[in-house]
Order: sequence, then C-alpha cells, then structure tokens
Amino acid sequence: MSRTMWEIDVPIQHRADTQRRGVHVFTGLAEDANAAMAAALRACEIAQLHTMSGQPIPTGTCRADWSARGLRPDWELQWEAAERKPIVI
Repeated sequence: MSRTMWEIDVPIQHRADTQRRGVHVFTGLAEDANAAMAAALRACEIAQLHTMSGQPIPTGTCRADWSARGLRPDWELQWEAAERKPIVI
C-alpha cells in the first residue's frame, strides 16, 4: 500500500470582517486525495475539540503526521473550496 505526502489548502475567511481572507494549509501522508481530505478534516476536528476544552492542540510525532496548528476561532474554514495537491519532493 503506497502513501503519498499531500497538501490540503483550505480557504479561510474572518467571521466579522469578510474582506479578510487567507488559506490554512494541512499536510500529511495519505493513500489518495480523498483520504488526505478526510485526514485534514479529522485533524481540524481534533484541534477544535482540544481548543474548546482548553487543552493544547496535539502535534504529530513526525512531519508526515496530520495536525492542525495555528487554527483561529474567529476564522471559518471553507472546506467545500479546499484544494488537494500531492507534494512532490
């Protein structure tokens, strides 16, 4: 079973000032684009749960693990517009 490093670029928009926009980038290993998207979503959900409970956001044990550092509660992630890109090294 082959796994590839993936980048998921998720557009973000500030909740109060919709003119403020950006991109949150997730990276990690996955078998395909769909698995990469699911892993990014899962990492985001875990990070949000930790943030809501006052716990630090978990980090991966290596650079290939999915995590969601740097999330901001006043920004909305627009998953429907996310781009999935294999990372070529």
